[in-house]
Amino acid sequence: MVASTVGTVMEWYDFNLYGLASALVFGPLIFGKDSTGGTLASFATYAVGFAARPVGGMVLGHLGDRVGRKQVLVVTMVGMGLCTALLGVLPTHASAGVVAPILLIVLRVAQGIFVGGEFAGATLLTVENASPGRRGLLGAVPAMGTGGGFVLASAVFALVSLLPDHAFLTWGWRVPFLVSIVLVGFGAWLRRGIGETEAFQRIEKQERKERFPLLTVLRRQPGAVLRVMGITVSGFVFGYSVQAFAVSYATKTIGISKPVMLWGIAGASALEIFTIPFWGWLSDRIGRRLMVTLGLAFTAAYIFPFFALLRTGNTVLVVFALVLALPIAKDMVFGPQAALVAEQFDSRVRYSGVSVGREVGGAIFGGTAPFIATALTAGTGNTTAIAGYIIAACVITLIAVYVGRETAKDELKDSLDMVGA
Repeated sequence: MVASTVGTVMEWYDFNLYGLASALVFGPLIFGKDSTGGTLASFATYAVGFAARPVGGMVLGHLGDRVGRKQVLVVTMVGMGLCTALLGVLPTHASAGVVAPILLIVLRVAQGIFVGGEFAGATLLTVENASPGRRGLLGAVPAMGTGGGFVLASAVFALVSLLPDHAFLTWGWRVPFLVSIVLVGFGAWLRRGIGETEAFQRIEKQERKERFPLLTVLRRQPGAVLRVMGITVSGFVFGYSVQAFAVSYATKTIGISKPVMLWGIAGASALEIFTIPFWGWLSDRIGRRLMVTLGLAFTAAYIFPFFALLRTGNTVLVVFALVLALPIAKDMVFGPQAALVAEQFDSRVRYSGVSVGREVGGAIFGGTAPFIATALTAGTGNTTAIAGYIIAACVITLIAVYVGRETAKDELKDSLDMVGA
């Protein structure tokens, strides 16, 4: 569980850090535009990283089903961390001109490829070793690394944002990216010592591995891949709208200070360390469908009050808004997700199925969320359209959950003939 969780901490540290930097510094420093145009350009490269994730999901998912979960997870750990550290030594637009954004995009693509194989492998390490009735809880344990990653990224960025503006823009923003090298060393060392999951060992022993698992899952279980895409939509759209766009909107449109937003997100993310496994555990008790439905209903009802609380500019109310948004609204849907998506597939193609379904959904809906949200408010600051966008995402996820069957009490399947399409 620790080996799984440290990777998701790294993944979400990377991506939250990039989202915060896109909202606060990449516009003027890398693109040379201190305006809405610069923010849009930054969020466009944010989306580019997500666009690369399906490629990583396909390649690394295939390898995860062929050579094992462990080997792939060592590669993703090292790759993610090195890309993040290199972002910390990027030249600026002032010193390198157009080379700066080009290098940013290259690193962002590479980072996205490695991240594409991380979440599925990390959660399968625990889900495939869990008994029915405990997969929601144990699958959520590595997923709670998302909270840890956001805490680290937000806290470190908040600390360096206390520097004088000149120091922050000159070198301070680079420090959080360079710190990631510590996580890389620890995570790679830890993952080298873990064993394979029981499910993969069983398939390997029986010599029943698929030669082309990605093609098999697309041919035999296309419905399951589409369901996984739908299941992840609301979390991606709402989560990244809050964690990336809301920071830019609150600081630039409303005038809330950067430290207030960053520490608010850090505090809310700290609570996620506890709420993600709690919601996963609760889904073991009441079922995945009901748990996710409750979360979607709360998210849809809360989105208008969320922006209203931000617009007050009151520090206490802003922090309260973030606490309701992340550990409650987002995580009621996200907590059961690891187990829910893994339960859709046969063990021989599970890595490929989860990776491709989740990462394609992330590319379409997650990476574009901050860009779309920024474009919808450009010039007006009105958040009604964004609220409608998030509610539509909740409807898509609700449909995806109810198209499939309840799986919380089922055994994980090793045979494609035992799994519905």
